[in-house]
Amino acid sequence: MYLLRISLTFIENGGDIINTEQENKSKLEPWVFFPPLIFVAAFVFWIFQSTPKNVASSLKFAFNLVTDKMGGTLEIYVFFLFLLCFYFAFGPYAKKKLGDEKPEFSTLSWLGMIFTSTAGLGVLTWTSIEFFYYIQTPPFGLKPMSTETYSWALAYPMFHWGFTAWAMNTIFGLVFAYFFFVKKKDAVRPSTACETLIGSKLSKGWLGKLIDALFVIGFVGGVTTCIGVNVPTVVGLLTKVLGVNESLSSDAVLILSWSVFMAILLYTGLKKGIRYLSDIRVYFGFGILAVILLLGPTSYIINTFTDTLGQLLQNFVRMSLYTDPHFKSGMPQSWTIWYWAWYLALVLQCGIFLGRISKGRTVREYVIGSLAAATAGSWIFFAVFSNFSMHVFTQGTVPIADIMAKYGQGRAIVEIWTQLPLGGFMMAILLVYGYISMQTLLNGATYTLSMVTTKELSGEEEPPKWSRIFWSIVLGVIAIALAYVGGISSAQTTTIIGALPMFFITILILISFFKDIRRTWGKSSATQSSISRDMEKPRAMDQSTISMDN
Repeated sequence: MYLLRISLTFIENGGDIINTEQENKSKLEPWVFFPPLIFVAAFVFWIFQSTPKNVASSLKFAFNLVTDKMGGTLEIYVFFLFLLCFYFAFGPYAKKKLGDEKPEFSTLSWLGMIFTSTAGLGVLTWTSIEFFYYIQTPPFGLKPMSTETYSWALAYPMFHWGFTAWAMNTIFGLVFAYFFFVKKKDAVRPSTACETLIGSKLSKGWLGKLIDALFVIGFVGGVTTCIGVNVPTVVGLLTKVLGVNESLSSDAVLILSWSVFMAILLYTGLKKGIRYLSDIRVYFGFGILAVILLLGPTSYIINTFTDTLGQLLQNFVRMSLYTDPHFKSGMPQSWTIWYWAWYLALVLQCGIFLGRISKGRTVREYVIGSLAAATAGSWIFFAVFSNFSMHVFTQGTVPIADIMAKYGQGRAIVEIWTQLPLGGFMMAILLVYGYISMQTLLNGATYTLSMVTTKELSGEEEPPKWSRIFWSIVLGVIAIALAYVGGISSAQTTTIIGALPMFFITILILISFFKDIRRTWGKSSATQSSISRDMEKPRAMDQSTISMDN
């Protein structure tokens, strides 16, 4: 945020890749815990002490300022990460192995974990409605709502959830796999990944704590966007299936219910509950796809996907570096640049997930497998859901523009879904699917926050349960505050706030990584193996991670 994320299970469920039974009893890391908490408290206080209109206006100003001033820089940086995948897949490090051990999972299971990890509510939300935004505000100076916009409206969502997006996760997954299995370091904090560059003293001192605190702020911003974007969809389903009224109160009850549900799972000892929920989500997600593809407009879906794929591949570089300085539509700022910022806010945890499941792979095998499996997983959803939604739009059976203007995105998505085969049954399935997806997402996010803000874990320790509950409430409060302001754009702005520190942190990590691999992989394989054996054994992998699906 994975059968597009290792059976999805590892990123969003808190991921029991290794059995960890003991709960950590150590204290909080105050310089990592309190600064982000103070920042969050000040942000929420500012929202509630002001009027929704003023807050929305300020957030919009901040969003436009950052995406406009940094847009080109961010696009170049992300495109560079994409090109790095080719460098590692076919360059001098391609045959290097990520550890001396044999792979923990078979190749098919490994690819399956990555493939399925994308089966979350976020992908269903955007596959169903993103196309319509591009029809309303198209790229390249096209006339809004014209048929000329249709191909671009379908190509851009696949672009935003395609090679470039997963290239970011793949590169940082390689970084963490290297630290885990070559350097034998449990680099679950960004400060640890920067140690080669800034030195051990600074990494464990004030600079390392600053980096980790900024990471927490960035991560909170990215996860809050996940919640804020998807809550309207779940509330829309509740309205349609159970007749619940859409309101701030219903948003708040829904958000808080996830925290309560997680607390029950933790304190009743149902340790595997989240794993089972995550598995159910995968089965539901791909089951829904099968129903639509088999019982829906199958030929239209296949033909339109084929045409869209051609449009994307033909214009990939143009789309990657498009900032629209002349027409000034704001389209690349509101979407492409925002997406890259969102992915950057979450990239380290997605990278940790990919790294953990890739022991023993060669660099080439890892890069090609990760990039191909993740892209294929998300594109299957776009092939089916986006083209089904476009079919509904072109048939005119749902007045999407009117519903969007009057009720918002969540209601529009649900009204499109009413046209699905087996409508009533599918709506109930989607409601269960959406609720479970957000629960597993929240669990993985709070595990990460609890882990990073706790003093260093050892052995098979887990971060405190109370800390996970605390962070789930914090995330819920921020999401409720943004629901108070209203609109998807407010949730998007939190990503921009979070991505700013992550932009610089990821650059530091990359520089540190390149500096380290020149030392380690520049030596003979025999010497490298000797170094690896002499290093201390890695501790059990913690359970952090958040689904690559947003």
